[in-house]
Amino acid sequence: MLRLGIIDDGVGFVPTLIKMQQVVSAEFICVVCDGYFPLGDRSPAELMTAGSRAVRLLADLGCDAAIFSSVSLSSRCCKALSASSPVTLFGCDAPVLHASTYTASHVLLVGDAFALRNQTLPGLIVLPMPQFPLLAEEGNDRNIVRYISDMCECHSGNFDCIALADSSMNMYKHCFARVFPNVKIFDSLEGVARRIRKTYRKYPREDSVTRVIDLDGNDLSEKYAFFTE
Repeated sequence: MLRLGIIDDGVGFVPTLIKMQQVVSAEFICVVCDGYFPLGDRSPAELMTAGSRAVRLLADLGCDAAIFSSVSLSSRCCKALSASSPVTLFGCDAPVLHASTYTASHVLLVGDAFALRNQTLPGLIVLPMPQFPLLAEEGNDRNIVRYISDMCECHSGNFDCIALADSSMNMYKHCFARVFPNVKIFDSLEGVARRIRKTYRKYPREDSVTRVIDLDGNDLSEKYAFFTE
């Protein structure tokens, strides 16, 4: 059976896991870099350290490939580590280009500061949401809806679609839709899902198996049971 790793710093691994389960049959090992949470507040060097440790762990566990679920980890580590990585690496990218082609519209790009850096497309509104990962870990939809509404209030009516540049936001896409029911929302998973499907479509369908661990290999299944069950 294909063995596929997913790397993140918190609940953002959950929507990535669900999406991958829809496109490929595999044993999934989800590595949560919780000691580096939230990744958006970490330096480039710290992101590289976290990504390198996770890739080495997944290689030691016999993974065929690994997905950087975090957009920040993807942008910092995916290309930098690919040449020397013992496993095939895939990244999740902020869907800015995809969103910007949607009716040639104005795009609201939301995420953490690292993922939003150097984004300068015409018509792009960049909006950091630093508290989102913390709210995502709490799992309270009402608080998340309120935070989205408060943060986006000053930009209301100035954009036609939203691009999510944080993996935890993928899990709460429905909360963005609740605040902006008539706005198209793009997450960071469609691109990597297509690449995984194309690369591993030859694998037969079997029941998927999932493990959730930290960077030291300790089991975290109970900690994230609320989100995975």
